[in-house]
Amino acid sequence: MRSREQIPHIIIASVEAWGHARPLCAFASRVVHSRDVHVTLFTVPRILNRMNAEISRSFGTADADRQKFIRVISLDTKVETPIDGKPFGEIMKEEQSRYYEVFMAAYQKLLDERPVSCAVTNVEFPVVPAPKVVLVDFMVGPLAGMIKKVNSQSQVIGFCSGMASFVYISFAPTDKSGRVDFEAKVKAAVKETGRPIHDVAEEMAHNFTDDVLEIPGFPKMHHWEFDPQDTKWLTKGFIGSLWLALLDTYIQCDGMMLTSPEAYEPAAIIATREWFSLTNRSIWAIGPILPSITSVEAMAGEGAQSESSGAIKKFMNETLATHGEHSMLYVSFGSIFWPPSFEKVEIFVDVLIERKIPFIFSHGSPTAQLTDEFKGKVQDSGVGLLSRWSPQQTILSHPALGWFVTHCGHNSTLEAVSSGVPMICWPFHADQPANAVNLTEVHRVAYELFEVRTGNGLKPIYRTGRAPLNTVNALKAEVNDVLDKAFGEDGQKKRANVKNLKRRIDTAWDEGGSAAVDMGKFLAIL
Repeated sequence: MRSREQIPHIIIASVEAWGHARPLCAFASRVVHSRDVHVTLFTVPRILNRMNAEISRSFGTADADRQKFIRVISLDTKVETPIDGKPFGEIMKEEQSRYYEVFMAAYQKLLDERPVSCAVTNVEFPVVPAPKVVLVDFMVGPLAGMIKKVNSQSQVIGFCSGMASFVYISFAPTDKSGRVDFEAKVKAAVKETGRPIHDVAEEMAHNFTDDVLEIPGFPKMHHWEFDPQDTKWLTKGFIGSLWLALLDTYIQCDGMMLTSPEAYEPAAIIATREWFSLTNRSIWAIGPILPSITSVEAMAGEGAQSESSGAIKKFMNETLATHGEHSMLYVSFGSIFWPPSFEKVEIFVDVLIERKIPFIFSHGSPTAQLTDEFKGKVQDSGVGLLSRWSPQQTILSHPALGWFVTHCGHNSTLEAVSSGVPMICWPFHADQPANAVNLTEVHRVAYELFEVRTGNGLKPIYRTGRAPLNTVNALKAEVNDVLDKAFGEDGQKKRANVKNLKRRIDTAWDEGGSAAVDMGKFLAIL
């Protein structure tokens, strides 16, 4: 064991969105399993317990001492001004601003080698060597510049838990098919109009055009296809600031960690490496970086995080006994997103009930609203189960599960592929539409629902040349058609395809595999 002074120290700046926090937990665990490294993982009060529980899943009795290298510390992100009644985006913006303030105060203490305390537990953590590397989730991009102003010697690494292809098309130089000119356009409009920069950025971020985009390795897409659901109610007051923050990350970071496996989007990762090499910066593609499912304790740890875990396991076991393998659907739109048209959700569920297809419907979004009528309908159906928060890996690994109806968030997508589960895509925003295209058109392991779209999603789709009809009958017909295929011969082909993709992705962490090699290169900079 090396002395305290010899052990390097990494700081990780996380965010509240569980889809971003979860891979950071897995990353921290993998790092300390690899070598002696102090990891200070900053989070927010609402998910502190979940992060501790998630990290514990990666350690058993034999290696419990390794977990002591990870300190999970909640910052005091409480916003003093009332937030009741404000749009969701405004709340996120205020809480993130507070996060920057308290993070920098804690960071200075660590630089000075002073102890830091958790705002929730009041536990004071002992002094460790000053950090040399800071990983920032790409959603807290302004921290990159703030950290460098305080300590120019720190290496700031962007941690991208989203899709590499979406990162590339959004932020690569325009001469390489990217759209990095977003910031230039915003600043030009500010200079011309005198309006506040965040107001202009907000307006432009919600402006989806008919431009044709060419992501490396993908079929062409209209720009508006990245907004297939009307999500302004969710992103309003926040998205403009977020886009500027993301740009800060990619401009100021000294390198970037990608959680995508090279086998999943190889052309985009190659293009991203070439883009970053123009400024002598490194890219480490370490995907898949997923929570452990290699032990009974790891799976039990996930189940403990959901109060519905027992009911879910019972439902799946009964489904397996009565309906057989691959007979069930799992429906989840992640921890943030929720369909703007609940009527379309009801139509989809009505078809499942009519066809007697067993399903679990997870509704973890803070904006999720279920009517009493809908709850009663599902409960009385005998084939459906509602769950506020579900142990997703437990569900994905169960033999009763046939298909995952997903919003195509990147972590959910990779969890499904790593479990060998084919998907039915219902994307909303950001990298989700690109994930849907990659799954359906490139890897052919999924179907996509088009009639569930709203807003810009009702415009023509480039690869089909058609627009959704946007009628009840059209949606019912599409859902029935997809389910016919999914539970038929075509669905068996997609299941075989996803098993093949899983095998290719699984090799990433083998000795000499792409993720293992890149993790080694990253640890070498410590």
